[in-house]
Amino acid sequence: MASPTADIRHRLKVPANLLRPRGGATQAAAFAPTLALVVVIALAGFGTLMALVLLVNHPSPLPPPFPAQNQDAETLLYVLAFVLVLPLALLSGTRVADRIAASPGAAGLSALVGALAGALAAAFLLVKLSTTLPWTDGVGTVLVATLVWWLVASVALRRAADPRGWPALLRLADHEVAIWVLTGVLLLGDLLCLTVLSSVSPVGAAVGVLVGALLFIASERLRVPAPPRLWRVAIDVAVVVLVLLAVPDLVVVSPEQAAGNLSVSFQNAIIQFHQNFLLGPANEVLSGRTMLVDTASQYGVGSIYLLAGWFNLAPIGYGTLGFLSGALSALIFAAGYGVMRVARTPRTIAVTTLLIAVIALVFNLPFPIDSIPQDSAIRFGLPVAALLAMVVADRWPPIRRTATPAVFLVVGVSSIWSLEGFAYTVATFGAIVCLLSWLREPGGRLRWLGRQAALAAGVCLSLHLLFAAATLAASGELPDWGQYLAYLRAFLFGHLGDLTFDYARWSSGLALGAAYLASTAAIVLLANRRPDFVRGERTSMLALVGMTAYGAAIYSYYNNRSTGNTLINVALPGLIMGGLWLGLLMRSRSTASPALRRGGLAFTLSVAVILLAVAWSSIGERYPRSAVAYAVPGGTSLRGALHRLWHLPALSSLTPEGERLLARYMPGNGRALVVTTPDLAIEILFRSQRGNVLPLAAPWQDSFVDSVRLPALRKAVDGIRPGERMLLDDGARKEFFRLRRHPSVDPLTESSSPGTLAPASGGALAPLQSWALKRIGRRFDLRTIHNDGSGLVAVELVPRRQG
Repeated sequence: MASPTADIRHRLKVPANLLRPRGGATQAAAFAPTLALVVVIALAGFGTLMALVLLVNHPSPLPPPFPAQNQDAETLLYVLAFVLVLPLALLSGTRVADRIAASPGAAGLSALVGALAGALAAAFLLVKLSTTLPWTDGVGTVLVATLVWWLVASVALRRAADPRGWPALLRLADHEVAIWVLTGVLLLGDLLCLTVLSSVSPVGAAVGVLVGALLFIASERLRVPAPPRLWRVAIDVAVVVLVLLAVPDLVVVSPEQAAGNLSVSFQNAIIQFHQNFLLGPANEVLSGRTMLVDTASQYGVGSIYLLAGWFNLAPIGYGTLGFLSGALSALIFAAGYGVMRVARTPRTIAVTTLLIAVIALVFNLPFPIDSIPQDSAIRFGLPVAALLAMVVADRWPPIRRTATPAVFLVVGVSSIWSLEGFAYTVATFGAIVCLLSWLREPGGRLRWLGRQAALAAGVCLSLHLLFAAATLAASGELPDWGQYLAYLRAFLFGHLGDLTFDYARWSSGLALGAAYLASTAAIVLLANRRPDFVRGERTSMLALVGMTAYGAAIYSYYNNRSTGNTLINVALPGLIMGGLWLGLLMRSRSTASPALRRGGLAFTLSVAVILLAVAWSSIGERYPRSAVAYAVPGGTSLRGALHRLWHLPALSSLTPEGERLLARYMPGNGRALVVTTPDLAIEILFRSQRGNVLPLAAPWQDSFVDSVRLPALRKAVDGIRPGERMLLDDGARKEFFRLRRHPSVDPLTESSSPGTLAPASGGALAPLQSWALKRIGRRFDLRTIHNDGSGLVAVELVPRRQG
């Protein structure tokens, strides 16, 4: 009769030939416990390193009302996690696992790793429980907990690898299944520690448990024959259509509900503030100015030209920008589904993954997904296009000649789009190309890799030359990339970099970062230990490598802007990556044991239940705003919703009056001299289809790099002639006379604190606007031609009286 240990090994252990070391060792540890050990070592190492860094690197204080920030430490930890902690964990974890596998205690490896993983999970739970204890849950507690774990783990691993054997380890193997079940429960407990429990819906949890249980049972017992190919295509098309309708929010912003509603008014103001950073430059392009010659944006170049092109088809406004942003985001979700299906992820897993993604990452957003374009596909979407094209080219060689040029074109466009878009695209493209190079026969790998890099660089250079020629033809000048790079210097090395958001205590972002570390470790282990498995699943592995690289790259944005809204916006690659891994596991019936597949499915479904429970309460608010809700027969008119977005009422109450004053006192199609609060000025100008005489596309944004924008602004102000008219609001008028009374004041250095968004005077003008008013005041007096007390004033500039 077989022993319990042998039976457990038979049921759980991956076949010994699955992941043999490439060096030819006669004994290699099974893949699953080896990966688990590597990940546990990496997480414990990161926890220790995090505590040490945060104990040494203290937060930098900022003037009120800003909290202290510790971005230097967070950036350092992000980098070290991938370049130091993970490589060391891979090196040490694989060696230790192989030593144990070659020892008399080999049968207990999986149980030991499970126990160590459970111990680490329990340690983090104890740290969380310390919140209510005198020593609290600070970094010192984390350090003590991880050091104790390291002590226990070191002794246990050394003893397990002893050639003399360890009888207790073999007895532990008899409880292997129970240990891993308990560890999974503890890990789910850790995830709940990273969740705001008050946001968990009992109803959502119950629905998730029921649906998850049904899916788990169905995966075990139901063997539904594959439908005909036409039906499979129809199902995939239907899913994509539903995604394209489910993601966009057709309300975006609600000016109609702002009156008397402080919450709506505040949300509208946040949305307007963020959208104006893109609408301002786009409006300047529409009015005849050229990017990197007359205007610039911190969000790049290509994105602004995309918006300008879109606004030649649709009227410029917050509604139409939101619609474009939502539509592009929907395409990214659909592309994620496409990547999973091209990588042969089972349809049930792909559909479920996308459903959870829409609920957790779209309906659960504090702001509509398309309301703040800085967090949307406009900023992060290009790498997904390259990734989808690369896996399609690998899956279907006949269309490779079409797909491959598209990949290089996306890389080239990203180099003009923005620096961060280029970095994210290159990270994704580079990771996939490196795997493709590794998959080739030895001897020409480096030459092939060099050719791919040279082709990408050549496409980038060619597109830059075309862009320079087009800019020269349109404006008579070559593009000045220094105007854009100035923003990067200001944010990366200037005081603007201090205005960041630190990780919240027990941030959910830690779990997402751990997932990217674990995925990277799994990829490296597979490539190192079983190249034939990677070659056999090359399309799936390409998708996993690309999605992992893409997710880890855009995670850097969350590392710098660590808010819940930002985390949700960068989490899609993590969910798609999880779907890809689960799909690969469930398809590997010949290499992964049933227990391993069941465990992976059960844990993944449990995580999905948590996500669903957290997001459940938001569905009732967000779903009715989605395009799919408007498209359902008998619901609100889809055409009416689109008409509203195309003709959205003004967000600022003074905007209609500003439009009327421009039409009456400054008629025509030319530029208008407008100095009001930045958001009001931008909205008045784009709704009037006018550009500003002052080269201030988005005054706050331009003021971030005032030294770069000053020459053009000085030239524009000095070009103003007597008799020209100017539209002011009451605040700008008061600022004009304040600067007159205090001529020694320099608006560019006068601020209550570095990087604040309001001058010390308490006004609401951007520094460059105040500078322009001061310079105008040196030559001109204001003659009022209209002031009805509404808050806007039309004036005529007359030569200043001497004395």
